[in-house]
Amino acid sequence: MKMFKVMAAFMLGIAFCLGFTACSDNDENGNGNDGDNTTTVVNPEKVFTGGLPKSVSGMSISQNEEGLVTSITTDEGEKAVFEYFPVTRAEASINSARITVTDENGDVTELNLQLNSDGYVKYCKSIDHAGTPDADEFTWEMEYDTEGHLIEMRRSESDGELTKITYKDGDVVATFTQSFLDDGGKDINGDGKIDNQDIWPDTKIYYTTDEITTPIENKGCLMMFDELLDVDMDEMIYAYYGGMLGTATKHLPLRMHAPYAHDSFSDYDFKWTLNSNGYPTELIVKRPGEGTCEDRYSFAW
Repeated sequence: MKMFKVMAAFMLGIAFCLGFTACSDNDENGNGNDGDNTTTVVNPEKVFTGGLPKSVSGMSISQNEEGLVTSITTDEGEKAVFEYFPVTRAEASINSARITVTDENGDVTELNLQLNSDGYVKYCKSIDHAGTPDADEFTWEMEYDTEGHLIEMRRSESDGELTKITYKDGDVVATFTQSFLDDGGKDINGDGKIDNQDIWPDTKIYYTTDEITTPIENKGCLMMFDELLDVDMDEMIYAYYGGMLGTATKHLPLRMHAPYAHDSFSDYDFKWTLNSNGYPTELIVKRPGEGTCEDRYSFAW
């Protein structure tokens, strides 16, 4: 009987301690609902200071009541679903968030994200063809400057790729990409050897032209990495519109001078249409080529 009372008191003490710990966690994080801490460092308003766009170049963006992006759907049928893991869950010790991308053919890519203290992706384990025997894993590693701009991106895919982004006064002025697979075996620099010296020259980005001498403020905080900066993002672009890939340029790019061979370049011109509040509603990208080569992108706020 005495042993039973001792054990009962012991178990009651454990239960009390566990209950006290859970309450302490809730009080500390300002969440006293059910002991499941939903605090997350992701804050899209830190990136999209004037408000998140409703759609960007065919991507429709949905948010929850907390302002977090829950899904992005393209006009081609691809869908990205966002998950955020509370810090009290075991998953959060491995991943801070996950983006599951299902393309129009049903192929699934998982982006398992680890975030820094600003809520930006510092590491990602990507799983292509997730849930199938053909699943393939590779990684991303990101670095940012003191202003929160993405300045370096390393990808392990295809034996590795390094991208560097150079800023000046808050604007991207150059991007650089080196493939450690030697760009599929091309002698880019023309020295007769295929090696890691076969590096594409820098892509240059400009914010004024002969016609537009004052840079256009990037009020919508758009960062179209592929189209405007010559940076290949693949599915990672969804992380940007979830507020997890750093801050935007101060101004909207007007021209891109991009290499297509070691000593040959193409110029891409960007024409923006703004609404009465200075937010973009349309972008026309004029590409080099015979005749008129244009791509059009629309935006809604």
